[in-house]
Amino acid sequence: MAFAGGLWHHPAMVGSRLRIQERFVSLQGEGMLVGVPSAFIRVAGCNLRCQWCDSPQTSWAPVGEMTAVDELVAWCARGPRHVVLTGGEPLLFPAMGQLSCALRANGHHVTFETAGTVWLEGAAADLMSLSPKLAHSTPHARDPEAAVKHETRRLQPEILRRLMANYPWQLKFVVRTSALELAADLREIESLLGELKVCPQDRGRVLLMPEGTRPELLSGAYESLVQTCIERGFRLGERLHIAIFGHRPGT
Repeated sequence: MAFAGGLWHHPAMVGSRLRIQERFVSLQGEGMLVGVPSAFIRVAGCNLRCQWCDSPQTSWAPVGEMTAVDELVAWCARGPRHVVLTGGEPLLFPAMGQLSCALRANGHHVTFETAGTVWLEGAAADLMSLSPKLAHSTPHARDPEAAVKHETRRLQPEILRRLMANYPWQLKFVVRTSALELAADLREIESLLGELKVCPQDRGRVLLMPEGTRPELLSGAYESLVQTCIERGFRLGERLHIAIFGHRPGT
């Protein structure tokens, strides 16, 4: 690291740029840090194609402005201590590793929001927020060709295990809430947790979040997951940003 202008910079940052779809300051809307003021940096580019992707401008039709990593470091320095690096898939990009190292050196708490399908050497994080994609994410009807690629990539247990062994972690699963669909999702989740060897005392780091982006439906969706969380030791995953702002960018 080098010190310049009051900020620490990763030596490989010089000339490094990222395609940023959006950056904004809001409250963390999901996970164990829900409600914490945070700066969000959303990179464009993803190796998956979820049929219900809530940020398609980072995956299905990626757009964004090429931005220097040192500019992002300076922007974060003017905002909250907590920074969330998201996408798309942020672990696809080596410059995200450089950005994360510089942010932590500057005293920020860094969360990576990732599907857990990619290992990025040198990434620095205080929390790996892992969101493995279940079978209902595969876009069979929307794009059969994309569906084949998505299905082969969406679950990578070896990479998930490596991320969980090297970083503080949480697991977030988007689930459906009708009885039959929830049962199918829970079977898949329990199978994966078995592969990952998640011990009983760590099940509180596993969050179930209801599928959907309509605020008026969330309260009923939350209620439908209460008993499941009680019985299985999971945490109910709030979607605070949807409840407050609705489904719109920059929140």
